[in-house]
Amino acid sequence: MSDNRTELNLEVRASWNANAKFWDNYMGEGGSFQRALIGPATERLLGLRAGEWVLEVACGNGMFARRMAQLGGRVVACDFAEAFLECARARTTELEERIEYRTLDATDYGQLLALGEGRFDAAVCTMALMDMAVIDPLFKALSMLLKPGGRFVFSLTHPCLNSGRGCKRVIEAIEGESIETVPAVQISNYITPTAYKGRGIADQPVPQYYFHRPLSVLFQSAFGAGFVLDGLVEPVFPNPAATPDPFAWENFREIPPVLVARVCLKQAANSERPA
Repeated sequence: MSDNRTELNLEVRASWNANAKFWDNYMGEGGSFQRALIGPATERLLGLRAGEWVLEVACGNGMFARRMAQLGGRVVACDFAEAFLECARARTTELEERIEYRTLDATDYGQLLALGEGRFDAAVCTMALMDMAVIDPLFKALSMLLKPGGRFVFSLTHPCLNSGRGCKRVIEAIEGESIETVPAVQISNYITPTAYKGRGIADQPVPQYYFHRPLSVLFQSAFGAGFVLDGLVEPVFPNPAATPDPFAWENFREIPPVLVARVCLKQAANSERPA
């Protein structure tokens, strides 16, 4: 990584160390996005079998690592923010023997490869690829870390909605026999990769970096490392929001706020997995 990218990566890490305890207190064992959208889709695409070894990249407070351990997986859960790993270890009071937490920078190919070539049946990254300054090293390393037939399941903010000020939630008034208000999204910038700062939670201590990549750039990193796409879910909330906020994502039921995908190595693309 160049000096500029190294400095950027250090800044990204510092922001997550500063925000970790706040996010841990806010998210706990999973908010509405995790329970209704991300978790169910990830579990279905992952198709975890008891005893399988799973690498979790950017594990945060360990919420999904613990879920995979409950499902019978043996998990190596990594994050580069030590403060997040402290939260993860504190929350892991059961099935400790099934989860190993490790400090690791997922943008560093060498650190990833040191985990052991051909060690893992599967890998997972939950809502973190858009937080990484570079993703090519991760995909390149996963092509070596996964066993034949292995798969990588990842979720992220839908790339169409992750371009900062280039994406706005709006409420449109549509006139007909009556005036109907419809939630919509206005996009003015998508194809150009962009890095910007924002706040995932309104009152978090410091802003964090977001790295917007259009779908073509995102999946080219996977394809360039020898993966093919063989599972894709764009989940939406089934019911409107219980709060009066018209801009709550639960009200945008035709617009998926997240994307969940499964990629596997080319020679294993036709192996049987849940659709």
